[in-house]
Amino acid sequence: MKVREVMSSPVITEDEDVSVTIVSRDMELSGIGSVVITKGGKPAGIVTDRDMMIKVCAKRRTGDVKVKEIMSSPLITIGPGAPVEQACELMAAKGIRRLPVLENDELVGIVSVRNILTQAPEYVHKFYPAEEGIVAELLEVGDVMTREVVTEDEATPVNKISEDMEVTGIGSVVITRGGKPAGIVTDRDMAIKVIMKDKKASEIKAKEIMSSPLITIGPEAPLEKACELMAKNDIRRLPVLENDELGGIISVRNILTRAPKHVRKFYPGE
Repeated sequence: MKVREVMSSPVITEDEDVSVTIVSRDMELSGIGSVVITKGGKPAGIVTDRDMMIKVCAKRRTGDVKVKEIMSSPLITIGPGAPVEQACELMAAKGIRRLPVLENDELVGIVSVRNILTQAPEYVHKFYPAEEGIVAELLEVGDVMTREVVTEDEATPVNKISEDMEVTGIGSVVITRGGKPAGIVTDRDMAIKVIMKDKKASEIKAKEIMSSPLITIGPEAPLEKACELMAKNDIRRLPVLENDELGGIISVRNILTRAPKHVRKFYPGE
């Protein structure tokens, strides 16, 4: 299978001098998590919602920042005739989830982890190497969840949350009210609800942008139930509560690392 068979096309692009506010708006309207940035009409970099969280919110910058100031560059690319396995290996080696596809120096598509797992789920192990000796059918949520969860009070400024997310290398934080889990904030929430609306992260509280009420699950629930709940609600992280106390969080990554056969729950084939 070749890259051209799984890539998305056409690709949304933005000029390097466009503001991050406009880019985040276009990402939201298009329902995408990244945009290829051009210079003189040629692909020069890429910006993701996580870039916006780390390089705008965490740095207390405003939405009028030009996208060239936060884009990842030089651009890592691949050709449309390359094997899909080569794309997998390149993304895994570089720690990236999206790979622009160039042919004769022209942007013809973009291939993402989602593209590959949707159309070639047999490559799941390239991104989520499974642990050996695991019987997936016997696993419960408590067996695979991450036990240490970063939390923030609902009154915490968004810039403080983004700083903590950058330091810990995570993409979401559980928000508490009176010490109890009340919502969740992701890097995408920041891009859509703060940067897109040209607000200052230091002036916005977590409770203003968190997703609430919180969708949760218990530690003794079958892993299959967690998969179904996340897929149904189109979420990638699920806080785990036991006796109303936060005991952990389970993500798509947690599940696919321990039980990769569940890939089709999140990326059903086309």
